[in-house]
Amino acid sequence: MATHAQAKTQAKKGSARLGSYLKKLRAGYGYSLRRVEERARAEGGEIDNSQLSRYEKGICYPSFDKLRILASVFNVSIQSFSDIVDLENLEDLKPQSDQPEELIQEGIRCMRAGDHGQAFAAFERALEVVLESSACDDRLEQLGRIRINQAAALTRLGKLALAEQELRSALRLAESLSGTLRARALLALANIHADQGDHFLAEMEAERAHAIAAADDPRRLAAMALHTLGRVSFEQGAHARSIERYREAANLYAKCGESYEAVSVRINIGIGYVHLGKAREGIRMLRTSLTEARAGNHRRLVARTWSHLGEAYYRQDDAKRARACFRESDALAVYNNEKQNDILFLNAYYEWRMACEQDNPTRERIAFGRLKVLRSDLERRTAEVEAFDDFVERGRNHA
Repeated sequence: MATHAQAKTQAKKGSARLGSYLKKLRAGYGYSLRRVEERARAEGGEIDNSQLSRYEKGICYPSFDKLRILASVFNVSIQSFSDIVDLENLEDLKPQSDQPEELIQEGIRCMRAGDHGQAFAAFERALEVVLESSACDDRLEQLGRIRINQAAALTRLGKLALAEQELRSALRLAESLSGTLRARALLALANIHADQGDHFLAEMEAERAHAIAAADDPRRLAAMALHTLGRVSFEQGAHARSIERYREAANLYAKCGESYEAVSVRINIGIGYVHLGKAREGIRMLRTSLTEARAGNHRRLVARTWSHLGEAYYRQDDAKRARACFRESDALAVYNNEKQNDILFLNAYYEWRMACEQDNPTRERIAFGRLKVLRSDLERRTAEVEAFDDFVERGRNHA
């Protein structure tokens, strides 16, 4: 066991990843160490240039007040700093390859397998290799492609602020990017804004991406745009419209051989039918999707389908079947030392609702405890997240 003195020393130790991030932010603004000191003072704080130098070298870690000032200076969220430190745990997963295309393909394979930490490490290594390489004709296109994939991995890891930063970095290269990459970046931004509850902005970005797809005529891109528009419609409560868009997306995915995405969108159609009150049709479609997801060895999709089946049975007042589905989903949503927090939260939410409705205080306390823990690591704002937050806020107001 570490002594108090050792613990204190460890607490003071800095973060190499955070240091590198701070240096990158400073370089992006073209600031010298002295200039950051001046900007910090203008923000009402004190960070001298020697302090900042130690932070950048990973010698020591900034206090919360210092991080707040740096966040203002560089116009980023404090959450970004916390997320950067969390990613330090993935450093050992980074592949040794120096072939960008090989690394990108590895990252894509890991994403589809649900191993988002490994995917992030592969994409980050690809980014390092390209940034260190000499200039070539397609370098900017390659950088944009890697950043968009990196953002997808960060989104799955729940690091939405960092994902948005990667996408904005990609879009700053817009004039050098193909229409396909610009549209992909816009769609990824749309999904992040939908995660954050900004459906107006999400729909606008998805429509822009769809217009690019229509002009360039790539089926896969059009399918992705329709997929996102379907999601926005669903979260706005327009379930019939969402199903229509999802069906168009599913047809296009099938035509271009995107089996993973085709299964994903059919799961969405199934839960859409459930919300329309057509539970039998929804459950039938979810069961079919479950078989397809298993056949493709898509673990996250299998976990998602079980979760939505549980929700469907809950809406039919079949608590026994609902709990069995949530148990199946929970068992699949934790693997490779990574938790699929969005799925686990959905499961715990309906477990909590059932416990409340059945007046089972023991199950209610267990589920509520799980929700509190999972909520702290969840940036995505779904209807279930909003309902839980409202409940907690009402409890605080009545306390």
